[in-house]
Amino acid sequence: MMTRRLASRWLLLLVGAAAALWYLRDPPWLAEQTTGLRPWQQAADGTRYRWSGRHASFFVTSDAARVVVPIATTFSTPADAPMVVTFSIDDLRGTRVLLTNRSWTPVTLEMPPHGSRRVRRIDVRTSVTREGNHGVMIGDVRVER
Repeated sequence: MMTRRLASRWLLLLVGAAAALWYLRDPPWLAEQTTGLRPWQQAADGTRYRWSGRHASFFVTSDAARVVVPIATTFSTPADAPMVVTFSIDDLRGTRVLLTNRSWTPVTLEMPPHGSRRVRRIDVRTSVTREGNHGVMIGDVRVER
């Protein structure tokens, strides 16, 4: 038979676990997190960019109406194949782009209506990688509200 003290401990544990899960569902620090992106670099012309691997993720605020992501990759050798870059927003496919040269390509993502979270996750996947597991260069992302 469960005593009142044991029951109250279980209740306290359940309330604490529920509060922790609620907080971790949408933590305020999530907007600053990235995965699969290397440190910032600067090109000779002053353009800032970060290399991705084959799959990278970053977050934008949920009030964004559209997000513009400048991307580019290398074509150092004739054997470097064109690259398909696929963008997803919260696991829903956003758009695909085919890179056939080394110039910067701005990719505009129209954001779907947001739910109850403060941030949206954007995933970037490449069909191939270059030497050193380099996918695409991702420049400064512009968020339009």
